[in-house]
Amino acid sequence: MYKIGQRWISEAETDLGLGLIQNVDFRVVTVYFPSVDDVRSYSKQNAPLTRVAFKEGDLIPLSDGTTMTITDINDLDGILFYSDGERQISEIHLSGQIQLNQPSDRLFSGQIDNNNLFELRQMALKQLSTLRQRPYYGLLGGRTSLLPHQLYIAQQVTQDAIPRVLLADEVGLGKTIEAGLILHRLLLQQRIQRALVIVPDHLTHQWLVEMIRRFNLRFNIINRLSIYEEDDLFGNGQLFLCPLSLATRDEVREQINASQWDMLVVDEAHHLEWSEEGADTGYQLVEELSLTTPGLLLLTATPEQLGVEGHYARLRLLDPQRYPSLPQFLQEQEAYQPIAELAGTLASDNELDASQTATLVSLLPDFADTDLSDSAQRNRVLEALIDRRGPGRALFRNTRHGVTGFPERLPQLAELEAPLSEDLPDDLTQLFPEAGRSDWCNDDPRCDWLLEVLAGSGKDKIVLICHHAQTVLDLEQWLWESCGIQVAVFHEDMDMIERDRAAAYFADHEQGARILLCSEIGSEGRNFQFAHHLVLFDLPFNCDLIEQRIGRLDRIGQADDIRLYIPAFADHVAGRWAHILNDGLDVFSRPNPAAQSLLETHREAIEAAILSGDGMAELITQLASERDAMLARLEAGRDRLLELHSCHPVRAKALAREMTITHIEDEAELNDFLELFADAFGLELIDLGGDCITIAPGDHMLVPDLPHLPEDGFMATTRRDVALSRDDVQFLSWEHPFVDQALELITSGPAGNAAAGYIEDHNHRTGDCFIELQFVARCPAPKALAVERFLPPNAMHLMMTPSGDLKVNDGELPGFVLPLGKGTARGLVEQKTAAVQPVIHKLEKLGAGQLSKMVDRATAKASEAYSDRIERLHALAEQNPAIPPQLVDEIRAERDAVLDAISNSQLALDSVRLVFCG
Repeated sequence: MYKIGQRWISEAETDLGLGLIQNVDFRVVTVYFPSVDDVRSYSKQNAPLTRVAFKEGDLIPLSDGTTMTITDINDLDGILFYSDGERQISEIHLSGQIQLNQPSDRLFSGQIDNNNLFELRQMALKQLSTLRQRPYYGLLGGRTSLLPHQLYIAQQVTQDAIPRVLLADEVGLGKTIEAGLILHRLLLQQRIQRALVIVPDHLTHQWLVEMIRRFNLRFNIINRLSIYEEDDLFGNGQLFLCPLSLATRDEVREQINASQWDMLVVDEAHHLEWSEEGADTGYQLVEELSLTTPGLLLLTATPEQLGVEGHYARLRLLDPQRYPSLPQFLQEQEAYQPIAELAGTLASDNELDASQTATLVSLLPDFADTDLSDSAQRNRVLEALIDRRGPGRALFRNTRHGVTGFPERLPQLAELEAPLSEDLPDDLTQLFPEAGRSDWCNDDPRCDWLLEVLAGSGKDKIVLICHHAQTVLDLEQWLWESCGIQVAVFHEDMDMIERDRAAAYFADHEQGARILLCSEIGSEGRNFQFAHHLVLFDLPFNCDLIEQRIGRLDRIGQADDIRLYIPAFADHVAGRWAHILNDGLDVFSRPNPAAQSLLETHREAIEAAILSGDGMAELITQLASERDAMLARLEAGRDRLLELHSCHPVRAKALAREMTITHIEDEAELNDFLELFADAFGLELIDLGGDCITIAPGDHMLVPDLPHLPEDGFMATTRRDVALSRDDVQFLSWEHPFVDQALELITSGPAGNAAAGYIEDHNHRTGDCFIELQFVARCPAPKALAVERFLPPNAMHLMMTPSGDLKVNDGELPGFVLPLGKGTARGLVEQKTAAVQPVIHKLEKLGAGQLSKMVDRATAKASEAYSDRIERLHALAEQNPAIPPQLVDEIRAERDAVLDAISNSQLALDSVRLVFCG
């Protein structure tokens, strides 16, 4: 079969060029590829090689740089000699640069792919076209629940220019997820390349875990070690995560400012301090970056809680021209308040008073005579108010008032005898009386109390969170040795894989642990809303941290009320602190935005009271009074116009409903695609049950390496609900990096672009064949322009029947196409070459002639889409000062770039198949 000196081409790596057989033994054939100066060895039994033999009339390049047209061919002992009538050369002297990638070249040179590979290529082209045309492309791939308010914000802020936005949702509504959705979409669309996320130090791990687990976004963490070991902190990589304390160090700050960023994200932005007299180093750094970075996301749960001045300080980072001075901003806020109150009344069933009616007429004169008793008309007025007088694109805030689906919290304080406290210092370390002690579980009443909680909660899952990792380990050992109770543990000394396994063990409802013991890291980055029992084994001196703990269970999607168990030691520092939290600050029964502010204001008095026990009743009364007053002010200042703008109820629900349906449809199609892809490219796909699979490299992979496929493979699921309950499996969607890479691999290379098959059900003679040609539109444009929205890749499909009928985009074969063996396929194609080859060339020219019509249709579609957006934004910018006029200019520039790209499009033959009548 193989002879030294013959020329063969690799089916799997056609870019290697024309190979030369160097050696053949009883089991291995060795091929030298001169174009890349590389040698490959293949098993003789299943080598992915195709013999290259040219025909009379072919023009072939030679190794000396010349060409010749073949007029005669001689085969001498398996080596081909080509002649042009004047000279005769051996195939050894052919140029190694020859690449037979074009569909018709591959078909007629015998490089015929399996029919399944052709079908896979068509499926990939169709899916790419579908994906690129989705208005929410980039938002379905996250391991998140499809919640209306999150999806709506993410789509709104990414539909026009790169966003500069303040995300100010209340605690528990998912600002981090919204930021992740925004980043994921912009990166997938290639509208941004490099992003920097600056976070408070204690949230670094949470961000790392959330971005990897939910969005497959892998960030480089800047830490103290990297500062000392690396000269260029931000040179290698695209995504960086940096704690605020390190970002403000001079040597790091200098490198941050020297780097180019497309997007800056700042979490807990309310910690950045600014006044008219000056600003702290964190604010100064963000302000410097905001002037040079196109995109900016500021996250805070307290937009105005820390004062209007702080709120203005964050808005001026987003748009200093729109917010030039604090006095002007305060004046605008006073004028805005009646508009916000009007929106609140319109959104309710209440009637407008005289002043509100006058405000409505002045703001929306074209709606002056509208019948507000009609709900549909009332909604039209409200929508107009949101558009024309809302906060524009700079600020989004959802609250629990506007987003339903949260459970009740049912706190239970248990009065326990205080443990012995030997040699504890007179400070807040008494909040953790077990710290530094061995065998403390034997005399700590919380341990026996915990057994009662376990016994009284049936078979329900319980999460226990405490402050120190050693407490977790001690409790684990005590529960096992004293009671034989198996637990899952979760602490900072475990690596990420161990934490995944622990979380999966706890999530298993059949054989998993009943209780998960977490150190403080358990309140970062993981959600356990399938459990509804939470033990707060100790209480840190930080209200936000306690809320973060509770937030692991108190989230949208929690199906049951949450039972909080809090051990309170009588006449003890920890017990007094528990009573202040419950009775004075009210942190257990609901999310309380006033709690941490009150703690900061009265920190010294609270610390003194819990250490001494003096004045507790008076302090609790004072805190409760101030708490109620602050919450009343916050409620009175609720901005219903802002809330409705942030989550338009009708549009948001419609978007979530459409995306949910799409995801269900995607799931079935993706499972079929994965099976075909694994079979075609030699991957191992194993069904594990429970809607989970493993994908691993096979022994005979068609490609040597897939960057997103580990050597030992990975577990995955296409079911969103399974992925949300199991952190140990990856969530596969059409937007997952592995699937995205598979689509790119199939459509960018020659795999499947030349195939043959046969059908049994037909009305033609045996041996006749159908000719199928698939054309693709290729557009030399940045992916960020998303030209495929208007000019999809799978541009045109032509089919020529055996009777000579030509069908365009609607040709269906009369039967299911069955595969042919390679030898049989080559033989049949060779027999038909003389008749079919000129037909294919004619169809190629016919297809190319349709390009101008496709360009015209795509141009009209794009022009119409952009005209609607530009007209609407232009009209809004004239009426709503919160919408910057330059946004219209940016969209016009984008429209011009898209139209220019479409005009330079090309139509190319992507794939060809001959289907024989059996």
